[in-house]
Amino acid sequence: MYDPNEPGSLLVFPKFVRGTVAAGLPATEIEISVHCPTALNVEGYCTLPVPGTSVRLEGHWVCAGQLSTGICTESDFFVNTTVEGTVDFNTEGSAVGVNFATVKVPTPKCSEGYLVMWAVNTTGRPIVFNGLLGVAEVRWNSHAAGSYEAIAIQANGDEGDLIATTTGTTGLAALPFTGAADQYRLPTSTIMATIKYDTDSSTPAAADAPSSTSIVTVTLDVLSGLPNNYIVSDLNFADNVENLYSEQIVYQCFEEITVSGIDPFLVRENLSRKGFFYSLDAYKIPTYANDPFTGPVTQLGLIDTTECPSNTTGSCAPYTIPVTSTANPTVTNHYMYRTDDDSVGVPTVFQP
Repeated sequence: MYDPNEPGSLLVFPKFVRGTVAAGLPATEIEISVHCPTALNVEGYCTLPVPGTSVRLEGHWVCAGQLSTGICTESDFFVNTTVEGTVDFNTEGSAVGVNFATVKVPTPKCSEGYLVMWAVNTTGRPIVFNGLLGVAEVRWNSHAAGSYEAIAIQANGDEGDLIATTTGTTGLAALPFTGAADQYRLPTSTIMATIKYDTDSSTPAAADAPSSTSIVTVTLDVLSGLPNNYIVSDLNFADNVENLYSEQIVYQCFEEITVSGIDPFLVRENLSRKGFFYSLDAYKIPTYANDPFTGPVTQLGLIDTTECPSNTTGSCAPYTIPVTSTANPTVTNHYMYRTDDDSVGVPTVFQP
């Protein structure tokens, strides 16, 4: 099983949003640092030349499935950094040294989605290099920002080994998550977290309300640039005295939906200020003939909460994306955190 709290060979950033806030500040900024892998540390000293050892990374922006076609649009790029170095870029393609970027990367082809980054060798082949860690910063306006740590997935094998890629549906190399030697460790399917329930728009604001909590779900069972089967995920929501309410979401590749958007009943006035949610295994239902993924699939998650206590009544949602310097002015607090899992692995391949 992977450990999201240790450096990995592959990172998943479950959410980015496009746009800029005041003074051209990007709505999403990605920071990736590289540490000397534990296996290459001897008595606290890295056996690699530090500084000086170059590390090459491949990035893959992934969008939600298009309603008419099911295609999850994607785009790729490469960046370079060093062991004990940090690379910084954003969704707006800012030039080096401008608007918080040390490297320039292409912009995603959608206003919201997720990012996957993995270590590669000089020819672009994925490798075992369990030294990657990262942080994403997401801003809704000039005064409300949140950040979260990337989900790190380790690979099994000696550092520098080639990942034993498999042939995907498109005939191209795909990244395997099986837990075998020289492959990535198993991700999970179940997500869970303590959450703050949304407030009803008609309710006078408490000190931390109106507020809105979004659940972000992504899968690695993806055929990028091709039609993808629908994912069905059952979610259970509990209030603070353990009353349970069962719901369901359906999506392709990526989804962000507010808790009350899943069901208007799921608000503080009907449940409690805070509670707990957990998913049952996510699974794909046959929709498109080209997508071989059916049955249980991987699912990773993120919780994103905004507060707008400057309002006496009203809602914190929906947000304006892409973000602009005048968008989302009532959001005053914004915080994000990864979901937990049940440590039950689900094998898959990621098809860039």
